[in-house]
Order: sequence, then structure tokens, then C-alpha cells
Amino acid sequence: MKSYSFRELVKKLRKHDPRFRIDTRRGKGSHRMLVHTDIDGRKQAYPLVCHNEGAEISKVYLVAIRRNFKLPDDFFD
Repeated sequence: MKSYSFRELVKKLRKHDPRFRIDTRRGKGSHRMLVHTDIDGRKQAYPLVCHNEGAEISKVYLVAIRRNFKLPDDFFD
């Protein structure tokens, strides 16, 4: 599994589905909420650590994002 920066991750998710967005009003401190408006008919959100836009996202987060937003198994390969 390839590692992604925060900026690359958001770009890849929005390219897959433009309904992905980052909510900066929710979350504490350096956390941002990754939000999608329609996953199986309901709104889904997942918190991400974002110390800066170029920070690497841990592979553990990528697996959780893939599972939480029901993305294909090979999405991050």
C-alpha cells in the first residue's frame, strides 16, 4: 500500500467522488473531519490528523478510510 500525504489523499478521494469534503469546523486541534454526504443513504464522517497539508497519512488510517467509506479493496494500491 502506497503512503499518501494529506493533500494527495483528499485529491484522490475527490477525484473518485466529488462529494468527499474536509470539514475544518469539526474536530479538535489538528484533527479534520473527512465527510461524505451519501454512503448507503446516510452521511459518513471520519477524523483525520492533519498537522500540515504535506504530512503523511498512516496506513492504518488508509485502511480505516477504505472500510468506513466502502471504497474498493485496491483503492490505495
